[in-house]
Amino acid sequence: MRSWHPSLLLILMSTVSGRIIDLSHKHGPTTFMVPGFEHYNRTLVKTLIFNKDVAVETAVYSSNEHGGTHMDAPLHFYKVGMTLDNIPLENTIAEGVMIDVSDEASKNIEYKVPLSKIHAWEKQNGEIPQKAAVIFNFGWHKKFHNKFEYINTVTDDWRQIKIPSVSEEVGNFLYDSRDIKIIGVDTMSPDPMNTGSAPIHIKYLANNKLIVENLNATDSLPPRGFRFHAAPVKYVGASGAQIRAYAIVHENQEPRTKNQENRSWIILPTWCLVIILLFSHLVILL
Repeated sequence: MRSWHPSLLLILMSTVSGRIIDLSHKHGPTTFMVPGFEHYNRTLVKTLIFNKDVAVETAVYSSNEHGGTHMDAPLHFYKVGMTLDNIPLENTIAEGVMIDVSDEASKNIEYKVPLSKIHAWEKQNGEIPQKAAVIFNFGWHKKFHNKFEYINTVTDDWRQIKIPSVSEEVGNFLYDSRDIKIIGVDTMSPDPMNTGSAPIHIKYLANNKLIVENLNATDSLPPRGFRFHAAPVKYVGASGAQIRAYAIVHENQEPRTKNQENRSWIILPTWCLVIILLFSHLVILL
């Protein structure tokens, strides 16, 4: 019997209770895609009618891997990179921080987050923890359903796309000095689309770090004090896939506001996880 990875157990045990924030857009036929990418398509295969109240339906679906709220696997940029199905589950869960740059992005659609912004955030909120998920809120998730506002071009040439992004300097700092696990954005990429280079993709994916794009509701996150989850389906050989991204905000964070009243609460029984941990080690000993 395979024991649980210790770091995954610690992650789960440290999240005892909190409110859930859904960070994913719905994925359907009209979901924004990079020009030229295949949209989501669902084809009904069969419906079995049991009676007037019960019917069993099955269908096949297809979609580009890199559309909607999704994760980039290392294979996305490297022919020998790790495929989606080989990403360890513990790599998709991390202590999260949110850096709000929505004001700056609203004034400059090609704003690049400078290193000074990270230093200012840490001065106010404390150092970004090691192995964290760093989520940037550009305020762009509010534009997701308006293609022109989201990419600022009417052409289908992705090289004309204009979006706010994360500077290479910040990407290097978060990688080298904070050793983060995941970088997430509410735009289509942490890198600019119209420069012909993708330094964050290249550096992060080459070293099995994960990138999450097109997040939703990032402005609902506190600056820190939440657990970020971004587990994809284990599609064999995939370079990416849609995810149901969400955050569990630790209950000692700020009180709920009226627009958060519909968010669910989750309780994870720590004693059950302790039993699992003890049992897994017992199995190893036996």
